Amino acid sequence: ELLCCYDCSMQRVAATTLRAATTLEAATTLRAATTLRTSRRGQSSTAAAPLRYFSAWFCPFAHRATLALEHHRQAVPYEWEESLGWEQRAPTGDEDFEATERSDWWYHWKSPALLAANPKGMVPTLLDPATNRAVTESIVCIQFIDELAAANGSTAPPLLPTDPFERAAARVAAEQVNKSVTSGYYQALVRTDAAERADGFAKVLDGLRAFTRESRGHFWGGDSLGLVDCVLLPYAYRLYALEHYRGFAVPASGEGGVWERYQAWLSRATSLPYVAPTLPERERYLRHVAKYAEGKARSKVGNAVRRGAAAHDYDDTLDDDAAHAQGVK
Repeated sequence: ELLCCYDCSMQRVAATTLRAATTLEAATTLRAATTLRTSRRGQSSTAAAPLRYFSAWFCPFAHRATLALEHHRQAVPYEWEESLGWEQRAPTGDEDFEATERSDWWYHWKSPALLAANPKGMVPTLLDPATNRAVTESIVCIQFIDELAAANGSTAPPLLPTDPFERAAARVAAEQVNKSVTSGYYQALVRTDAAERADGFAKVLDGLRAFTRESRGHFWGGDSLGLVDCVLLPYAYRLYALEHYRGFAVPASGEGGVWERYQAWLSRATSLPYVAPTLPERERYLRHVAKYAEGKARSKVGNAVRRGAAAHDYDDTLDDDAAHAQGVK
C-alpha cells in the first residue's frame, strides 16, 4: 500500500510538471503571437477592440480561421491566445482498465480563458471582449470574419462570392471538403487497420480531385483566396504527415492534368505573403501529430476516429477526453 501511494504521488508530480511545461510553452507562444498581432493591429481601418482569438498553432481547424483573419487583417483586428496544449494525467483510481494501459496517453490542456468563452473547449473560438459574445466552428468563423470585414470596410476581396447562388455553391463545396479531405486525413492517420487507412486516403484524393475540377481560376472561386480554399488549405499543406507516417503521397502529375493543377494551386496558395507565415514548421508539426499516428492522442477528433466515426461527426459528449479518461470506448 505504501508503494502504491508513493507511485500515485510520483504520478501526480509528473502530471503537474507536464502541465506546467505545457502552460509555459503555451505562454511563450502566446507572447510571440500577441506581439505579431498587436503590431498588425495598428494597420486596421476600424477602431473596434480586437477580437480575442483562441487558437492553437498545430490545429488545422483553427488554421482555417487564421487564414481568414490574415486575409482581412486590415479590417478585423485580433489578438491570438494560444489555448491548447498537451499533458499526461495521473490515474484517478476510477478507471475500468489498468493504469499501465494509458501511461503514454496525451490529453489536451485547455486554457481557462478558452473554457470560459467556449465551454466545449474547441478552437477556433472568436470572442468580442465588449459583449462577451463568441463565435465557434471553423467554417462558421471564416464566414463571420468575412461579414465583419465587409462591415468594417475591408478592401481585401471577399472570401465568399456576392452572388447568393455562388455563395451557396461555395458553402456546399466547403462542406464536401470537410467530409472528404478532413475526415479522410484523420482516418488514414488514426485508424489501425491497413485497409481502413487506405480507404481514408482514397477519400482524401477524391476530395482533392473534386476541388481541382470545380476550381474556376487560380483559386476555387476565381483569382483570390476564398472560403473553399481556406477550408482545404490547412489539410492540403499537412498531407506530408500521411506520407511520413503512412506512406501515402498525393500524385505530382496525371489524370489529365488534375494533379498538376492541384499542385500548382497548393504552391500558389502557400506562397501568398499573408499565408506563408501561418504555416507550421514541418518537423514541429510531425512531432505533434505523432501522438495521433501512434494512437496516444485523446482529443475529441482522435477519440471519434478511433471508435469508427468520421472526424466531422465527433460527439461533444461521447468523444470528450474526460469521458475517455474514465475508460469510455
